[in-house]
Formats: sequence, C-alpha cells, structure tokens
Amino acid sequence: MENTDRNQQITKISQVTPEVTLFLRGLGFSDYYIIKIFALVGEAAIALTEDNPYWLLDEFPAMKFDKADKAAKVMGIEEDSSYRIEAAIRHGLSVYVAGGNTFVAAREFCAQIAGFLDLSRENVEDVMEDMALTGDLQLTVLGGREVLYFYGYYKTECQIISRIVQMKDAAPPKLFANMDAVIAKAEAKGSVKLSAQQTDAVKNSLCRGISVITGGPGTGKTTIINTLINIMEAGGLKVAVAAPTGRAAKRITQTGGKAAVTVHRLLEYYYDEEAHSMAFGRNAYNPLDYDVVIIDEASMMDLMLMGAVCRALKPEGRLIMTGDADQLPSVGAGNVLGDLIESGYIYTSRLTEIYRQESESKIVLNAHRINQGRYPEYGGDFVLVSADKQQEILQKIIELASRWPLDQVQVLTPTKKGILGSLNLNENLQNVFNPPDKEKAEISFGAKIYRAGDRVMQIKNNYRLEYRRKDGKSGKGIFNGETGTVSAVYPDDRKLVVEYDDDRWVEYPYVQLDEIELAYAVTVHKSQGSEFPVVIIPMSWFPPALATRNLIYTAVTRGKKKVVIVGRGDYFNAMVDNVQTGRRNSGLKERLINIYEGI
Repeated sequence: MENTDRNQQITKISQVTPEVTLFLRGLGFSDYYIIKIFALVGEAAIALTEDNPYWLLDEFPAMKFDKADKAAKVMGIEEDSSYRIEAAIRHGLSVYVAGGNTFVAAREFCAQIAGFLDLSRENVEDVMEDMALTGDLQLTVLGGREVLYFYGYYKTECQIISRIVQMKDAAPPKLFANMDAVIAKAEAKGSVKLSAQQTDAVKNSLCRGISVITGGPGTGKTTIINTLINIMEAGGLKVAVAAPTGRAAKRITQTGGKAAVTVHRLLEYYYDEEAHSMAFGRNAYNPLDYDVVIIDEASMMDLMLMGAVCRALKPEGRLIMTGDADQLPSVGAGNVLGDLIESGYIYTSRLTEIYRQESESKIVLNAHRINQGRYPEYGGDFVLVSADKQQEILQKIIELASRWPLDQVQVLTPTKKGILGSLNLNENLQNVFNPPDKEKAEISFGAKIYRAGDRVMQIKNNYRLEYRRKDGKSGKGIFNGETGTVSAVYPDDRKLVVEYDDDRWVEYPYVQLDEIELAYAVTVHKSQGSEFPVVIIPMSWFPPALATRNLIYTAVTRGKKKVVIVGRGDYFNAMVDNVQTGRRNSGLKERLINIYEGI
C-alpha cells in the first residue's frame, strides 16, 4: 500500500480530489470516511478499492463490515467471493480479539461466519484452511478441541511459553547465598522491617528466573519492590522497572525512588514506516541490557506486550511480575497474569496482610472485604450517598464532582452507554468543569464538543501519531488510555491540540477526533493503572456481565483519599456477590500445564 500521499493532513472534503470523492460516494461512503481514506492513501484509494474493497476493514477497524460489504456489492463482487469470506473471517476474529480472547473454537466460529454471510459452512471452511496455509491464521488443537488464532497471536503465545520455561528451569543464581544477611542490609538501607510474608516474597523472587508477586492495596508490594531493587543493585545487577501505562510508571517512580518507565519505552518502541505498524528496538537480536526486569501493574499486560518483553530479555535475564490479580484483566487480548498464576507452575507470592499505615483506611479495608465476598462498611473515606432513580444519581454526581478541583476528582462507571454511562456523564460534567464561553473556541465532532481546557483520553493505540515536546524533540505513538488536556482549539483549521502527561503535545486534525473522547468520566476498564485522590462511582442496575466483583474491586482501588458511591447500596452488594468474570479464551495456562504434566 505504498503511496507518497499516505497520512496527508486532510481535514475537509474540498481537499479530496473530485475523482476520489465521486468514486467513494458512489460506493456509499460518507464524507467523513472519504476524508479519512484520502488522508491515508491519497488517489490510490480508487485502485485499492477496485481491487478489493475489503481492504478498508483492515485499515479502519471501527468500520462496520456491512459498509465495506455494500461497496463490494455495488462493484459486483460475488457473495461467495474469497475476498468477502476472508474479510468476514478476519473481521469476526478481530471482534473476539477485541473482547480479550486470543483464540476461538474453530467449529463454532466457522458456523457463525457461514450464518452471517448466508453461505455454506463448507465455503467458509475452505477459505479458512487456505488462510491457515498462507500464514494468516493458525488452526491447532488445544484442550482437546480445534481452535483458531491469528497467526501472530499463536506465535507470540508459543514464544512466551518457551521463554517462561527457559527462565523457570534455569539454575538458581548463586549471588545471594546468604539471603538473610542481604535482606537485613536492605531493610536497614530502606528503613523498613519486612514481615515474614514479605520476606518470603523477596527470597523467592531472588532465587528464581521468573516469579509473581500479587496482592491488594496496602499489602506492601511497593516495599518489596524497593527491597528487591536495593538487594539486586547492591549485588551488581542492572535492574529495570516498568509498567504498562505512563500513569502507573509515574506512580511507581513517586513511591519507590527508582525511575520507572512504560514497557513501550523500555523496549524502545517506534513506528515502522515500511510495515506500517509498531516495532520495538529491543528484541531477540538487540536484547535489553538489564539482568532483571520488574513489571508492576502486571494485570494490565496483554499477550502481545508480554511477548515483546520475553523476546527482549537477554538469555540469562530474569523477570519479576507484580500486581493485583483480582483486578480486571488487560484491555488487550489475553489473561497473562491470571494464566501464569492459575497454571500453578510459576512461583507466586500472595500478599494478604494489611500494614499499619493502611489499616485505618476504609478504602483499603473495604477493598479487601469486597475481594473476600463481604459487603463494605461505609464511613470515613468510603461514603455512600443514597439515591434511587438514575436521573437522581446523575444529578448528585454532578453536584458532588463540582466540590473538588478537576485534577482531584474522577468519575468511574461500569459502562459507556446509558444515563450513567461515560458518554452521558461526560456531556454533563463538561458543562460543570468547562462550560461554553463565547471567548473560548470550540470544535464539534458528531455529538461531541471540545473546548480548550477539556480533559480527554486517547481511546485507541496510534503508533504513527506524532507528538512534540517543549524542548523541540518529537516522536510517534500515543496509546489507548492516555489522558491529557485540550490546550488549543482551531475551528477554522478544524483541529485541536492536546497536552499529554510528561510534556507531549499532539495535534489532532478533524478526521482523527474519533481517537479521543472526554474523560471527566471514564469506564472502570479505562482507569486501570491509575489512581485519583477522589473517585465517584454511580451505583444502579448494570448488566450482570459488567456488575461484577472484580469490576467494583478495581474501581474502589483507584481511590487514594476518598471513594464516593452514589446510588443504592443493595446494587453494590449484588456486585460483590457476582463473581462472573467473563472467562477469556487464552492459552498460556493450558500450555504451561501441558508442558509440566507431559500432556
């Protein structure tokens, strides 16, 4: 898809050539998509679409299959065309991956696609097998059934298993033979006294190639990490500390003393112009120059990022993963931390003791009560504001949120849609924190309005999105979940500028405004890895798949100083009772068990 016009700064339909506009309009595309397509590939849009209109689904994941399918019908492409079937298979499998799964049951999936396309199952099976032969897909047997992967996910899963087995089976390092002495020295340096549980976690992490430390808030994970760093660095080892998100890395740096970076930055990510995808400068051919890598907030690690870490570790490198396995799993596909722990073959230190400085916090105590299936106790820094109807809950949230400065409060909700969903909450909260002002420029995008001063969030990974810093340096890559503030709006040029954390400025032309949304309220999933002084949570009826114990546990543990529940306490209790987790299809656990049990 080489084209010199790729990624032009096109913001208006008048900037698109008449030929492309006429062609794409004839296929039923709106001006919005015409602008995006032309900005991406320029005049090559005609040739590419004439060759195979389904290419658009790969480049624009948010595009519905029906849109490309209607264009194909206008162009006379047959319903049983291999182009159409391949596109439906890729699109359908992508939907499962977006839901956190790394594979699907092949037989059931094939039947779904056949029904969706109104074709025979044999038609779909033939194309699926051809795609497996060409390396697009992987058909394999797992747990006694045939399953289907995108080949990249299958390969990554196998690479992770290979590296984990290598680290697990490596001979224990001899550097820390007298562990009691080195731990005592580290305690003195850090002015801490480890509990027996913490001491065991430190010892086990020191003598293993790969280990996991998991525990809820207030259980001393940070103390353990700092102790491990002190011991290892005193022993001459080079240690890196990383986290999946910038906010999590910043928090680790503030609480631990050693600078932490994002996993992407540790691996030296960059945008590969030839492959049109993200790549990492650190890999098997250029491994990390660290003896030990510690990854905090490891529950947020998805399969592909874990694979990149495993490839980048030097042959004798060691990996320590810390986090809270009871939180929601990663936004991306996979269940890495959960699979490693549940396999029973990766040594795991489970921290359960709450330490003195946290023992008076109702937030911490209630987080542990929730995790144990017990209902919360209200009072102090954990408050219930009673309300019944959803509209009443909404109004109370608006009134409560206005009591704190914007940088002190965050509304978290289980869902995006509905009266208490993030979209509606944001529209209302924007009017509180950043109301219309004739002196303030604004830009509309669909039903959304953006003004200077708005809090926003990037909602998809964009590895080619350019940013600049105040010092003049620039780079590429803004990731799903990063938050910032709109610093400038240019209505005439149809663009705005967002200032992200750690001094990065990004310019968004109109066609890229679908990549951000207001962030006065965010879903609990999007809040992972972040902490806020005050968290406000609506509590009403939500679909059972969302109203789960691990979701409310994750939400509550985002609050540092105060958690305010607005709504009905009985719905909160129902969430505590609901242990439904929406089990993901992920193969790490089963593959580890198969290896060590000789299956």
